[in-house]
Amino acid sequence: MRPRFFTNNLRSVTLLLAALLAAPSAVGCAAEATAAPEDVKPATVAEAPAAEHDDEEPSAPPTFAPPPKPADDPGPAPSGCTDITKDKDGFFKRKTAKSDYVAFVPKSYAGEPTTLVVGMHGCGDTAYNFATWGVAPYKTRQTQKHIAISIGGKDGTCWDASADVDKVTAAIADISKCFYVHQQKIVLAGYSSGGILAYRMGLAPGASYAGILIENSALGGASPDRAAWKINVAHIAHVGDTTFPLARVQADWAKLEAAGIPLQKSAVAGTHEGTSDDWTDWLLPKIAAWKAP
Repeated sequence: MRPRFFTNNLRSVTLLLAALLAAPSAVGCAAEATAAPEDVKPATVAEAPAAEHDDEEPSAPPTFAPPPKPADDPGPAPSGCTDITKDKDGFFKRKTAKSDYVAFVPKSYAGEPTTLVVGMHGCGDTAYNFATWGVAPYKTRQTQKHIAISIGGKDGTCWDASADVDKVTAAIADISKCFYVHQQKIVLAGYSSGGILAYRMGLAPGASYAGILIENSALGGASPDRAAWKINVAHIAHVGDTTFPLARVQADWAKLEAAGIPLQKSAVAGTHEGTSDDWTDWLLPKIAAWKAP
């Protein structure tokens, strides 16, 4: 029979050994409990998109378009000129190396860039006469906003659409030295023979006119397909005109429209005789918003 103290001591030792053997497991559990959150990397959620980006094709380098052309570019201010003597109606005449021309500057002109209407008369007419009833007509002369010139050098005769272009361009250059002509707002205007010249110039490759005004005329040899841009055109025809019959004019209109030219057209009663009302009431009002690119 063992002594009681030995038995008690044996139990104590047994309990102590059991505790010591169990202690590492308890410590390990505690360590795992605290370490478990560290095993989940904070970057794990963000890594999935990174893998997706790795599969994508590399993006192309950005391209840069050239800066757009200014929406409004009137060109340089005039250098100035002398020898301007107006008659009682406000018209004056100037001369270039190619021909003379007649001009009218509106009362509203104050040195700002201004629209220019360039007139070419019909066969037998004169530059001065066409200026007074066509491009600067009496009925609206006091309130008109545009500068008007009527090209000379062919008074009493017809224009040569091939040989007379330099007369027109020289006059435009000269008036632009005297007054501030907006270089994007130069409008060609022609009656009959002058209309053929206006079409030839306005539809030429490289031309940069704002528009073309036509009364009782036709395309002549001009080709709308060769125009530098979709230039504005307003054309009025008289149904009784035997010089430029309406059927011929309508065929020209069809060519203009087929080429995408923004054509405004009108066929009204009358013969080949031009009328000032065609200009004051229908043609000239069209130019208010016209501008070349």
